[in-house]
Amino acid sequence: MLKNVMVFINSLEEYRGIWKNIFCRKIALFTIDCLLGSASLAIAVFLIGNLSSSASALELFVVLLPVMILCRTITYLYFSFYSSFWKYASVEDFIKITKSVFLGSLLMCISTLSFGVLGDSAGELLAVLWIDFMGLTLLLGGSRLSWRLFRERKKSSEIFDLQERRLKKVLIFGAGDAGAALYGRIRLEGEPYAVVGFIDDNPNKLDQMLGHVKVLGDRNAISRLAVTLGIEELLIACNRIDKAGLNAIVEICKNCGLQYKIAGSVMDISSERVLISSLKKIDIEDLLGREPVSLDIKGIEDLVRGKKILVTGAGGSIGSELCRQIIQFEPSDLVMVDNCENYLFNLSMSLQPKSSTQAIFKFCSVTNRTKLETIFSEHTPDLVFHAAAYKHVPMMESNVDEAVKNNVYGTKVTADMAHKYGTKRFVLVSTDKVVRPKSVMGMTKKVAEMYIQYMNKKSQTRFMIVRFGNVLGSMGSIVPIFQKQIEDGGPVTVTHPEMSRYFMLISEAAQLILQSAALGERGGVFLLEMGEPVKIMELARKMISLYGLTPDKDIFIKIVGIRPGENLTEDLTISSEQIVDTIHKKVKVLITDQPVVVELPLELEALFKISEKGDSAGLKRLVDGMSLLGEQHLNSCDAKSVSKTVIKKNNGTEDQILTHLQ
Repeated sequence: MLKNVMVFINSLEEYRGIWKNIFCRKIALFTIDCLLGSASLAIAVFLIGNLSSSASALELFVVLLPVMILCRTITYLYFSFYSSFWKYASVEDFIKITKSVFLGSLLMCISTLSFGVLGDSAGELLAVLWIDFMGLTLLLGGSRLSWRLFRERKKSSEIFDLQERRLKKVLIFGAGDAGAALYGRIRLEGEPYAVVGFIDDNPNKLDQMLGHVKVLGDRNAISRLAVTLGIEELLIACNRIDKAGLNAIVEICKNCGLQYKIAGSVMDISSERVLISSLKKIDIEDLLGREPVSLDIKGIEDLVRGKKILVTGAGGSIGSELCRQIIQFEPSDLVMVDNCENYLFNLSMSLQPKSSTQAIFKFCSVTNRTKLETIFSEHTPDLVFHAAAYKHVPMMESNVDEAVKNNVYGTKVTADMAHKYGTKRFVLVSTDKVVRPKSVMGMTKKVAEMYIQYMNKKSQTRFMIVRFGNVLGSMGSIVPIFQKQIEDGGPVTVTHPEMSRYFMLISEAAQLILQSAALGERGGVFLLEMGEPVKIMELARKMISLYGLTPDKDIFIKIVGIRPGENLTEDLTISSEQIVDTIHKKVKVLITDQPVVVELPLELEALFKISEKGDSAGLKRLVDGMSLLGEQHLNSCDAKSVSKTVIKKNNGTEDQILTHLQ
């Protein structure tokens, strides 16, 4: 019992101490507010007194001071002025201050005039109270805001002091727009870096300040600054650096033991702002010299925001990156279709849609007409990106029937559904292997392109094709294969010393596909600018060097010969196609006088029936013959010779097709 009484007494003492501290704080704040009120009133009285001689300014101040204190006290208490902390002052507190001061001024006016204290000075009183109202509102609001800013600055300074020892000292290469954007991102988003200075090769920028940081020198100063300033890492943020320049900077960093990263940037054409999209280690993609992408962010946003979007092949390399890019623009629905359970699951785990976007994952093959129609009827997409395709060239050579089903029939089914359910725009993701196709993969994608061009002539839906080359880092592509071979100790296998390919980045491809869709009001064929072709041998050597190894010494390169279906080099267009520039330098339009094959749907239906028979050799010859129709430069006798060869192989259904081919 005694113990409980003692606990109760101790609790009372504790609460008494807390209450005493709170009471003292409120008295102090009230005193400050009264002093501010007196100052505001004095300024107003003496300002008006200098303009009028009807009453002494001092007499007016003496009369109004006690009235002011009484009225202000009432309104301060009524609006609970001292129940909140100044360090959390907000817009709501400023509104409360304005209401309180206005009500206090009104009470002062009513009480003073009611008792006739000022006689004939009512006009001066109203002028004084008006100036006092504005002055006191600013003083009370300003005092609270100043205290909040002081506390926040002090707190951030303390946090910075604590973190400064753990921050990595870095230099930023590039004192331009991209460098400024990266510096701003580091400051605002709390990146674990302390920016010591900028490096820039422009001599006019030397010793200039960017923000609070100076430009310390050009690339030749990196090694010296790394030692004298204790620099640990170089962040490269320069839009115009070419691959030779980037390779040179990487060599400098390696020689002086600096870590290095590169900032991925995107230029928003509509606002001409550089947006930093990522900060990552330099890899083979960067050393190949791809320029940063310029996008019309506004155009893409208008295309996507609030719309229903469907992506097939959503779990693949291009499809998943497309989904990540699309979801940033907040569509109302994003329907992601894929026939691989693991890919679809991984995609669902990696995406973080905003509350305004409904992410829908559908496990379905594009060759399943019944289920795909159910998806289209349920969601009625405004925009479809058809990225589902079999892409591995050697694999498709021995599986012609599956290539036809997925790449041709799957495209036809998806396009038919888009037409039937009123999709506004349909984008086929295509490949440069459709140009003079030698592989089954290229032939089937060419026939798919032909059907999309056919649909664009007959449908209200705007059907378009986006054609580009190889994508670095995609699943099963050359970069991950080389990485695995290097990590296993070699050898790195190259099919031919002169083999070359066009390359672009996954993110770049997805961004430019979106840009093409935004441009394609009339449909058509779009070609993404691929730069110069890259020799595979050069690519292999660069990748080995990135691992800190020496080609042909630490890791050997083995020539294994060209595989079935491969070309030594690849083209992006055929002779009948004319390349026309658009407002975006990396997106071109292909103009062709190639006629649309009117009987194409009938020929395709017969082709699909033949694919069920499993005759790979005959099917390949037939697909080759159909794809030749898409090559304007080939004469009709080429198609005839192919047709006759196939007729000898089979009778019946093929006769119907080859009547149209000839």
